[in-house]
Formats: sequence, C-alpha cells, structure tokens
Amino acid sequence: MSNPQPVKEERAGLAPFISRLTALFLPDGGCPYYKGGGSSAEPTLLAALAIFSSVAPVGRAKPLLDWAVGLQSDDGSIGADPAHSDQGKWATSQAAFVFHHFGLGRNLKRALDFILSSKSLTLPDDPRTGQNDGLSGWSWVQGTFGWVEPTAWALLALHLAGLGGHPRAVEGRRFLLDRQIPSGGWNYGNPALNDKDLLPFWDTTGLALLALKSHPEERRVIQSLDLLEKNQERIESLCGLAWTVLGLQNYGRDTHRLKTRLFDVMSSLREDELNAAHFSAGLTALSGEKVFAA
Repeated sequence: MSNPQPVKEERAGLAPFISRLTALFLPDGGCPYYKGGGSSAEPTLLAALAIFSSVAPVGRAKPLLDWAVGLQSDDGSIGADPAHSDQGKWATSQAAFVFHHFGLGRNLKRALDFILSSKSLTLPDDPRTGQNDGLSGWSWVQGTFGWVEPTAWALLALHLAGLGGHPRAVEGRRFLLDRQIPSGGWNYGNPALNDKDLLPFWDTTGLALLALKSHPEERRVIQSLDLLEKNQERIESLCGLAWTVLGLQNYGRDTHRLKTRLFDVMSSLREDELNAAHFSAGLTALSGEKVFAA
C-alpha cells in the first residue's frame, strides 16, 4: 500500500486515483457524479480542485474550467448543471475556490458578489426553538432557510478572498456556531429537534470546522475536533473520512490512521460505486494540500 500521508514529493502515489477520476470526464468538459450520468457542477468543481492539489498536470483541469466558466450566469452564480442553472446555486462557493486557485479573477469577482448578495430566510427569534432563527446564513435553494453546509462553503470562499471580516461572514460564523450541537459537531441544519440533540454528521462537522478555522472560538471548536478524533474508528464512508481528514489536518491534528483508511476505501471502490465529488474530496485530503485555507 502506498504511504497514506503523502507529502509533495510523494504525491505521485495518487496518480492512479487521478486516472480513475479523469476517466469519468465527459466530452462536454464536465464531470458527472457517477459513471453514466451527465455533467454536474459539484463533481466538476471538486475534480478541478483535486487536480490542483495533486501532481496531475494543470492542463488536465482546463476542460473542467471551461465548463464551469460556461455555466456561470450573468448574476455570477453557478447552478447545478446547464439544464438547471437556476437551481443549486450554493455551488457558486465551490466555484469561487476553482476560480481563485486557477487565477480566473473576473469569474471569481462575480462569484463573490453573488455570494455576498445571497441570504437565507430568517424568522423572529423565538427562545422555544433552541436556536437563533434571526441569523442569516446560506441555503441550498435561494429564498429558503439556511443550512450548515452551504453556509460553511460560503464562509470558506469569503475567507479565501480576504473577506472574512465582511458583515455577511461575521453573521455566517454566528449562524454556524448557533447550529453547533451542544456536545460537539453539526447535523445538516438544526442542532436539536423536539428538545433532543440530533446526531452529528462527520462530513458536515469536518466542513464546518474548516469554515471556522480563521476565527475559532477555542472551546467550542476544540470540542468538535475532539469529537471527530474520539469517533474516528466509527467513520466508514468515503465522504465522512475525506472531510474529517480535511477538517482535522487543518488544525494540525494527527490524521495518519484516517488517511490509511481513506486510501484503502478509495482503492477498493468499484466503478459503479465511485462518486466523483466524494472521490475528489478524498484525493484533496490525501494530498495534504490546504486547498480550503487562505
């Protein structure tokens, strides 16, 4: 088995994974979630970031970049796919990373303008809900309530662009901390339901921790980092392993065992099991490159 903690000079060990990923690329320049599907924004954008983080020639990403640029709407957003450009605009935050890392400044500016203009719905604060519904984050669907993952992605994009002090970013961090489960970690949205704490999801927790790295509230962040470390043997999915590694290693936590298991899971996937978005996140995690940090 290859070294599960590759450093820059060892990233050639990821070449077989890159080959499996690029084999999914379609003639239109995009990447599907699964073999046989159509090109979608999330797998295309995360695949471009995986290529950026690895030893793969940057030229391999050019069709993906062209596809993403072609998908960008007049308002700066990136939709789910060419047939649904008005849906799934949360992917604009992922596109901001691609535009940043590949030097597409004009596209980045338009994407950031869209992110800053987007706000999730709010309600008057009601103590009975156990959360502050007056805080605005970002949503999966425009004009609806905020969720943890799209809010985390937006915060990451703003911080990368040097906008971590913008009022929208400040409120977004408050939103994330408000949605943290008291015992640590994050579910997809609410921290509790009917006065009972919900279970944390490993991928959501890793992503939220990445988003809070720039302005951590020490006690609450450490609590969630410790939660991931203590439960790492329970994490089995490729998506959970990838985002746990990305979250923990950004805080300097040891991810040796997690990377070993991530490598093994990625190596054992059948073609029909390979989700390109998750596989790309796994590649980025194994590379050790801090793609999601400024």
